[in-house]
Amino acid sequence: MAYYTVAGLLQGGVLDGSAIGPLGIKAEDLTHQCWDYIFVKGQYPADCKIPEELLAKMRHEFEYWYPMDLRVSGKDLIRNHLTMCLYNHAGIWEDKKMMPKSLYCNGYMILNNEKMSKSTGNFLTVRDCITKFGVDATRITLADAGDGLDDANFETDVANATILKLFTFEKWIQENIAAAIPEGSIDFTEHKKNQDLWDGIFENGINYAITQAT
Repeated sequence: MAYYTVAGLLQGGVLDGSAIGPLGIKAEDLTHQCWDYIFVKGQYPADCKIPEELLAKMRHEFEYWYPMDLRVSGKDLIRNHLTMCLYNHAGIWEDKKMMPKSLYCNGYMILNNEKMSKSTGNFLTVRDCITKFGVDATRITLADAGDGLDDANFETDVANATILKLFTFEKWIQENIAAAIPEGSIDFTEHKKNQDLWDGIFENGINYAITQAT
């Protein structure tokens, strides 16, 4: 995870090493002393082939992002990757403040109560879901699928039913607005006058949710 903070400067999106990244640094020039400079405030190496200002830029990026607030991973990696992550952080940084602040693990994603597999055809990507069911139905079905260490189950029946429920709900809203305001315009000034305590509490809750979402 520490490497993630500088990967964009070294690789620039090229993952196979076929091209040099934005800083123009060659992999063979990144010695152990260079990494000490970046990660543990080491001295600039006397025989370093990389200009100090470039290493300083990488150090700045690392110190900006670290310590990381949250690492999210699958439940199958608790006993290996995530455990070794803690060991590595404890081994490299004497300052315990550099340890990850939190780890979150999730289960697998299954489709219609079965393991997803391209070979069996039981497979959907998020893009496929949006194309097939739309954004709103996809979001609601994912929210209904479950979380935590339990395997999340995306059910296509739920997605299809959600489309119908959203359509019915939108139609109900339009009919009630039309019935309440035949002219098709809303007088918000008059609406405010008729608000009671519960209307104010509800509106405040909605405004708070909008602020948090933004």
